[in-house]
Formats: sequence, structure tokens, C-alpha cells
Amino acid sequence: MKSWKRITLVIFVLIGGTMSFGYWSINQFDIALDNISAPYFANTHSVYPVRGNASNGVYPPKDGLASVSIETSGKLTTSTGSELASASQEVSEELATSTDPGLFFTFPKKDTKVYIGCTYPISWQSTTMISSLEAALIDAGAREAVEPKTSGLAKENTIEKESQNLNWKVGFSIWPGAYYIKVSKINGVEAEFRSQVFKISQMPKGIDEKEKINICRESSG
Repeated sequence: MKSWKRITLVIFVLIGGTMSFGYWSINQFDIALDNISAPYFANTHSVYPVRGNASNGVYPPKDGLASVSIETSGKLTTSTGSELASASQEVSEELATSTDPGLFFTFPKKDTKVYIGCTYPISWQSTTMISSLEAALIDAGAREAVEPKTSGLAKENTIEKESQNLNWKVGFSIWPGAYYIKVSKINGVEAEFRSQVFKISQMPKGIDEKEKINICRESSG
């Protein structure tokens, strides 16, 4: 009986020792694994840049970024300044070379009648002294220019400084109807100005030369 008790006690002792040894072995294995893994993860993290903060006191170098930013900003500033200067110069040159006189016809006056064969002063208002004028008589219905020989209005005209108007003798071959005067050049520069539409009429029939002169004088104002 005693021998069985002893055998049972020995068995429990062996089982307890085996379990203790197993627990100790597993613990040692975990410690060894942690020691091996720590350097690996440390090396892996060092590949990526460390962001600086107040807690770790580590800050990445900023000299490269600052130099790139300054260089880029300098290029943009220089480029923008050059383009603006160039654009301003072009606008200034256009304004300097512009000779637009802002011409406004004052011929014909309201209720003025224009007769074939009479001479009329074509007048205007302008912000520029006009020395030469390229003009044409335009048929208001057909929108076509009338030949200078027919209309009596020369294409190119020299304007006297003192008068600043153009004397026009209405051609005898022109048909009665609605017309207007169009200016295409002023002082040699391309332009486009138009007068009011007016009516050209024939002289009344059965009148003598003196009466024609009086009609021309009265209609010319």
C-alpha cells in the first residue's frame, strides 16, 4: 500500500517538474524572439524620414526646401514682372501711335436740303487737327460708293488748317436719293466715320441761273 503511495507521489512530482520546465522554456523563447525583432523594426523605421516635434526634439533639414521655394518664387516674380512690363509697353505704344480724332460730322445740319450742282462745306468736330481726309459718297440704299466723277467728291482731300472743312460741289450726274458721307482715312491713318443720311434733290425746273445761285446759298447755310 505504501509503495503505491510512493509511486503516485513520484508521478506527481515528475508531472509538476515537466510543466515547470515547459513554462520556463516558452518564456525564454519569447524573450529571445523579442531581442531578435527589436533591431529589425528599428532599422525598418529609420528608412522613413522622422517628423520633428516637440516631444522627440528631432527636426528634418529645411535648407533644401527653402532654397527650392526661394528659387521658384524668384523665377515666378521675374517672369510676371517681365510680362507685365512688356504688356504695359505695348499698350503705351498703341496709345502713343493712336491718331483717332473722334471725328463727328456737323454736316448736314438739321432740315438742310442738298441740291445737285451746289457747293457745300462739309464740316465736322474733331479732337485732332486734320490735314488730309479720304472720303466717299455712299448710296444709303445700295450701300455702295458713288464714283468721285459722278458724286463730285474726291477720294483724297487736303484740308486747310484754317478752315478745317471740305468744300464739296455735288456732281451734276448724280441721281437724286438718300446718301451719306463715309471717311476711311484721316491723316493717312485707317478710320471709319459716317455722316447722317441726307437727301440730294434736283433743282426746281424752270428757274434761271440767279435763282439757282440763291437756292444754293440758302441751302448751304
